[in-house]
Amino acid sequence: MKHFILLALSALLLCSCANKSLTRYETLAPVLEKKGFEATIKKIEEEKEDIYGDNSVFLYHFDQGALYHYNGKNKESIKHFELAEQVYEDLYTKSVTNEMAAILTNDNVRPYRARPFEILLMYQYQILNYLAIGDLDGALVEVRRAQLAMERLYQKDKDKVNDSGWLRYLSAIVYEMSGEHDDAAISYMQAAKAFEESGGQVPREVWEFITESLVRMDRADELKKFRTPLPQQTLQASDAHAKGQEIIVIGYAGHSPILGEMYLSGTFVSAGALNLTHKDGKTGKINTFTLIAPPVAGAGSGTFHVGFSLPQKKTLPQRASLFSVNLDSKLRLSPEKVSDIDAELERNMKDENATTMVRTATRVVIRTVAAQKAKSATNTGDGLLDLVKNIAVDVGQSQLEQADLRVGLFMPNSICVTRIPVDVGKHQVTVSALGTHGQIVGDYRLDQVSVAKGQKKIIIIPAIQ
Repeated sequence: MKHFILLALSALLLCSCANKSLTRYETLAPVLEKKGFEATIKKIEEEKEDIYGDNSVFLYHFDQGALYHYNGKNKESIKHFELAEQVYEDLYTKSVTNEMAAILTNDNVRPYRARPFEILLMYQYQILNYLAIGDLDGALVEVRRAQLAMERLYQKDKDKVNDSGWLRYLSAIVYEMSGEHDDAAISYMQAAKAFEESGGQVPREVWEFITESLVRMDRADELKKFRTPLPQQTLQASDAHAKGQEIIVIGYAGHSPILGEMYLSGTFVSAGALNLTHKDGKTGKINTFTLIAPPVAGAGSGTFHVGFSLPQKKTLPQRASLFSVNLDSKLRLSPEKVSDIDAELERNMKDENATTMVRTATRVVIRTVAAQKAKSATNTGDGLLDLVKNIAVDVGQSQLEQADLRVGLFMPNSICVTRIPVDVGKHQVTVSALGTHGQIVGDYRLDQVSVAKGQKKIIIIPAIQ
């Protein structure tokens, strides 16, 4: 009996190991805050097997690609995103139904496939990486890959928003840089449509540039298709925009949310229902609801207790929320938000919530029924031994159910952009990262930004705080 008790306790310890996603954040967040991008990159390399493992290879390359991008090491960033894309493509052709181990344990044993907005953000990073190293052809290749990815996501889930107004807008800028004005006009229109579908209206400055660009390309009639009110004096392109050369400031503001666990418990009724409760982490309110339970062979009649965890968004404190840009100590601009990763994650979780709930509930019910049968079949008649054994079985199987909390760890909370038409020559650009109350939390000063005739110079400000 002593040996059995030791074995049962050992099993519990093995089952209750920490969720890798939580471990990853707890390990890396302090390094990023105190030591910056370079130290975080090094920390990941030192501990990648422990904090990522074989089932989160996409996230390893995605996180490293983002950190190298922020750190200005664009070639290294390109390599990691290329490997992340390869992982994504390989998993895209692999059926989820072949990953049967997840039925017996939890979703974390499945390879991480990436969320739609992570895929689109990956292409945005890559486009900017290629522009940063002066490879316009490489940026164009990534633009076309991004378009294929958006089309494929749409075909897969037509009832979900899997487009990106910001990525479409960035694609249009790249097409303009390469002189492909027809493709630029199409991308501008696609950007306007995507912004309206996801947020209601196109951001003001973005809309002004879209309208001016379509007017210059003799596509002004296309503007009638959109709900966003036209800017004043939009029937002619501005002289400033017509110059061709620009400084484009792209600011990454704040740290994107992570995922925490929401624990649900209740009763499985073999007649076909799950009665569940959970505590709202914000209000403390206890919520109760009932789901139709999946049919489970061998469940018999009666009821029994079930418990499992689901992912829920956990917003982090934000130091940087927006930006202020000063050009040549004269012109002050406020970049507009063009991408909201917090909202993207929220929408993605709502899209997946029903599927995740049904899959998790099915798995828990199957395991719970199996555990009940195992306890009955192995009863010895020894009260103490059976008690320890039954507790070990119940707790052990419940500990197997860990929520899948995997998500890109170093995305910005939002992306802000401003485009500044400038004269040829050198310019001084100062960008201030601002907190939620307008206070300055970081300054980035570039004294000699050289802009040649017709050039679009892009400046990246990574205020991932």
